[in-house]
Amino acid sequence: MTQLYEAAETLPDDTRPPSGPLFAIGIAAFVATMAAMALIPHDPYVRWQSVRTEAYARLGWSFERIHDDPTPVDVALIGTSHTMNGIDGSVVAGELAQLGFREPSGRCATVTNFAIPSYGRNLHYLLVRELLSARKPRAIVLEVLENETRKAHPLFSHVATADDMVEAPRIGNLNYFSDLARLPYRQVVLGVESLAPAQFGLKTRFDPTNYDGSEVDNTHVVNVGGKALTSSLDTAMDPGALGQAAETLNKNKRLNYLPKAFEDYEYAMPRRYVQELLQLADRHGVPVLLLYLPGFGKPARPVDMSLYGVGRPLITVNDILAKRPYWHDVHHLNAQGAQQVSRRLAQLLYAALKNNNSLGQKAKLPSTGETGCNFGIPARIVSARPAQSRVIDSAFAAD
Repeated sequence: MTQLYEAAETLPDDTRPPSGPLFAIGIAAFVATMAAMALIPHDPYVRWQSVRTEAYARLGWSFERIHDDPTPVDVALIGTSHTMNGIDGSVVAGELAQLGFREPSGRCATVTNFAIPSYGRNLHYLLVRELLSARKPRAIVLEVLENETRKAHPLFSHVATADDMVEAPRIGNLNYFSDLARLPYRQVVLGVESLAPAQFGLKTRFDPTNYDGSEVDNTHVVNVGGKALTSSLDTAMDPGALGQAAETLNKNKRLNYLPKAFEDYEYAMPRRYVQELLQLADRHGVPVLLLYLPGFGKPARPVDMSLYGVGRPLITVNDILAKRPYWHDVHHLNAQGAQQVSRRLAQLLYAALKNNNSLGQKAKLPSTGETGCNFGIPARIVSARPAQSRVIDSAFAAD
């Protein structure tokens, strides 16, 4: 036996198993397996429902509102929690009706709030693309803050297609490789869930009785699925504390971490996706209005308007935002402030929508001010807030 071991140890090098080719074969097999997993098909309805964490679950409703709810989408609001908590679409729509605005068919216009907490233009692009794949709204209102964020949206990798993730920017995108690493597992999970959605607590089809309604209000309390996720947003932050918090945020803000010459790389994410969003809307003939809705104590205008092209309308409500009693915290309006912004937005939209040159075909403008409108499936009754739950997001605009 000892002789056999000695003989094995003295074999010439060229008779030993080649380690290099075996390693290469192993790597190739691993890559092929990951690629095959990434190609597993699934139902997009399941993918958009896959995020069920707090207010982020609003994405599932967004998909249903776009593809399943027969109610028209005339004005779409796209943004962060600033828009989600700061604008009541039903109030905007009601005010438009009171002002006498009608679509060319004679019906009242709808205003749908598709905002999702957290900042990241890549998710906004996905939402607009999904919307325009099935609808042609009269206008899109896109929230802008004092500066664009460098970050990707944390939910992008949950609802993006595999192609979206592969084709995302590599420079300036700190999530790129981690998103790709999670993609195969995500595809496997979505593929399995698509086989039997109900077994995983997901919807198999659209059901109007299990739906939050065509217009959802998050200005009084953030809610999803008929459940309140926050306490009342009717309260106002102490004025002194509000001012101090705003001063601290402004003092600590850094618009550039890299030298100015590298700004295009530092802001590669918003430059890519804001441009693609606007170009997509232009191709579909849907105007985009920019709504400046920053936190308290911010500049009167965004610091850099070059990202949005030339001649893009900017809507401001700075006089309302300057009033301290209208703020729930330094980032978000309270319910009273949201009502004021919603009414003002209706007036500004009315002025834009009735203009034949700015937003397409001229709408009917009855002088009666009648409000016999049908705004779609009624909103679901919201239950009481669960204990110790809070999901308002700061939108990460100050990074």
